[in-house]
Amino acid sequence: MTQDIHPVITKAEELGLSAYMLDASDIDVENRVRLKCAYGCRGYGKRLSCPPHIISIDEFRKMLKEYSTAILLIEEHDTSAEDDIFKAWSRLRKGSFHKMLDLEYFAFRKGFSFAQLLRPGACNECAICGEECNKPELRRFPPEAVGINLSKLMEKKGLEIEYCNFDRVKCVGILLLE
Repeated sequence: MTQDIHPVITKAEELGLSAYMLDASDIDVENRVRLKCAYGCRGYGKRLSCPPHIISIDEFRKMLKEYSTAILLIEEHDTSAEDDIFKAWSRLRKGSFHKMLDLEYFAFRKGFSFAQLLRPGACNECAICGEECNKPELRRFPPEAVGINLSKLMEKKGLEIEYCNFDRVKCVGILLLE
């Protein structure tokens, strides 16, 4: 990769995102992660950015090999005063997604022509999905939907994700760069 990644990291920090450089080869993709989508997510099959409407894990593995670099993006929120954590999660992940999407666009303009964001959580740009996406320019899938083990990935960076800590929510995305 010949492009300088430092402006992308700086821009992430300006947007309020914590940014951690990764080798794309360090991203663990596991079939079992997608199980949590199919058997554990109440939105399974309802969003066009989620399984079963997206690429398979095997297709993603092939594509991931074409990337050399990635940035783990995290925005942490204090949710201790929230009455409904699910409503808060919906609102917060949407805001985080838009910051991360701005970063994807920025990276593209800096010469990373294959910059691709994996968004925090399922898409919630529209109330419901139609047969076709109403906002395809915003359609991005979450890392878990293609089998990325975020717990392992964060652990590699000395970070932790606490799935049942309702006082602190982390919106996690990954920006693939090439």
